Amino acid sequence: MGPSTLYSVRNDEVLARLANDHPGLAAGTIAAAERVLRHEFDLLGSGPFVPRDPARPVHATGYVPIDWTLDPVRNLRFPNHVPFKEWRLYEMRPGLADIKHPWELARCQHFAVLVQAFRITRRSEFATEVLAQIADFMEANPEGRGIQWTCTMDVALRAVSWALALEELRGAAFEHPDTVRAYEALFHHGHFVFENLENHYEVTSNHFLSNLIGLFFVALVFKGDPAADEWLDFCIPALEKEIEVQVLPDGADYESSVPYHRLVAELFLSGARLAELQGRPLSGAYHARLASMFEFLAGCLRPDGLMPVIGDADDGRVHILTGYGMDEPGDPSHLFGPAAAMFRREDWRRLGGEAGAWEAAFWGYDPHAAGESGGAEDAAPSARLFPHAGLAVLRTRTAWLLVTNGETGTRGFGNHKHNDLLSFEFHAEGGPWIVDPGSYVYTGDPEARNRHRGTSFHSTLQLGDLEQAEMRPDWLFRILSLSHPEHLECRAEPGCLKYRGLHRGYARSAEGALHTRTFTLYEDSDRLTLDDRISGSFEGPATFSFHLDPAVSANIDDRGKVTLGRASARRVLRSAEALEVRLDPAFVSPSYGKRAPSTVVRFTTRLRGQGESVFRFTLEPLETGTAS
Repeated sequence: MGPSTLYSVRNDEVLARLANDHPGLAAGTIAAAERVLRHEFDLLGSGPFVPRDPARPVHATGYVPIDWTLDPVRNLRFPNHVPFKEWRLYEMRPGLADIKHPWELARCQHFAVLVQAFRITRRSEFATEVLAQIADFMEANPEGRGIQWTCTMDVALRAVSWALALEELRGAAFEHPDTVRAYEALFHHGHFVFENLENHYEVTSNHFLSNLIGLFFVALVFKGDPAADEWLDFCIPALEKEIEVQVLPDGADYESSVPYHRLVAELFLSGARLAELQGRPLSGAYHARLASMFEFLAGCLRPDGLMPVIGDADDGRVHILTGYGMDEPGDPSHLFGPAAAMFRREDWRRLGGEAGAWEAAFWGYDPHAAGESGGAEDAAPSARLFPHAGLAVLRTRTAWLLVTNGETGTRGFGNHKHNDLLSFEFHAEGGPWIVDPGSYVYTGDPEARNRHRGTSFHSTLQLGDLEQAEMRPDWLFRILSLSHPEHLECRAEPGCLKYRGLHRGYARSAEGALHTRTFTLYEDSDRLTLDDRISGSFEGPATFSFHLDPAVSANIDDRGKVTLGRASARRVLRSAEALEVRLDPAFVSPSYGKRAPSTVVRFTTRLRGQGESVFRFTLEPLETGTAS
């Protein structure tokens, strides 16, 4: 093998300067690596746990074997000797054990922090731990047997972690007798991924894209080997094709999820960087579409810098080079560092901040290089529509509104889509008021999974108990829709910003019933009005839901006015039609496996059949609400 063509901090002098410039991140990296040495993990809302394998003894060296089959939340272990092609999750798992927990551990994304700590401190135990865990993994998970080989995406992301770690150790001249076996295991990962690509379903997705990136990493490590060169020849044109398939013309990932968009953007960015480093950059069209992905991500960020949790969220990453164990899963700032360096964008470099500078260095970029484009931040009010994604973002100088009204994603498959048409998030006075409740978990709690992606768990209208798009309890990753949403207007007017859209999701069961909603955000007071129009035929209850951030309190007075409180700020939420109103307990899930108790305000009425009904809701500061 020749010199590494993977990305890394290029020399120890740059690394020393990086650690000196960012002492908090450096100290956090070392502390996180020390926890990994003790096999202490905290993944996907698990809380701290130590996965000790009860079936294998402690090594003579003192190394304690890891249990790679454990769901630490439910304390259940998966069977681990079933050939991967015979595995049937719902039939073979113990109870409702969540397979994402052992898969997440076995992605080995903690290897990066071990290698970083080794390079910062030169303490050999960090490097030795990488090789010990690779040997441990292969002993417990022989190739092709057990749950760690049942999802090629996870095999591929594990290969990324191993490739980066091994090449970093090789570049740092670290020698160990287990190194050869570790590289052999990595090579076998490449073979496995290539023979089990996830491109045979109805549509490709982030799974197949992860396969390509994992294969790309392994192919570059073993470049010159006939098999590796075959993988390389396969990956590059496939990446060029997938960015056209999976990224919409407005830059959004086509799976209808902002958190998954972050993962897919990172995958495509890593592919572009690997190609750049070997002197074979991907096409101009690829780079243009990739840049549009970061325009989209920057365009829909909340005022606090976090992603809105629109659609599913499982905290997926390609690798974790910044803030392992310290980061906020919804914070994408790290990724703007390498993106800014690649595209020479000063505005993205500012968005990345300290995390972006650290991350850019580990992609092999100069973290201090200034961009050539992107001027000062424009705080002027704006109304921006991403029509293909189905997201509208309205911003004043002090308020932010995001409306979601998009087609069912992944070419109608709906794997990560929620029933969230004409739902919204709203931030003002320094924090969130109305938020999306997130997705919580997947197979570990099918009932909660379906509740969180259902219509009633979003801040929109529900007619009866109808869903905007068809959901079946056994279709945990599919939604079928004929909702045909439309964007009718998104524009700035003197003194206000406006979005108006409609969807036909209820026309399946309620003849001709259309829901049209107009959002108006006023600049002077950050007052928000919602005008709902229901036209067509429906007889039965209509419920308008408003899901509050967990930090927001709510009280109803005897006139049906709802007073909301957040810290010292107060707002009033009311219906012009004096509808019945109640407060229901709910949950908000900011990331996978985590949720916090919250409140949902529900206004209800009864529709009487054919005709048109109009309702207005107002959310405004208490002073304005009191005076009106």
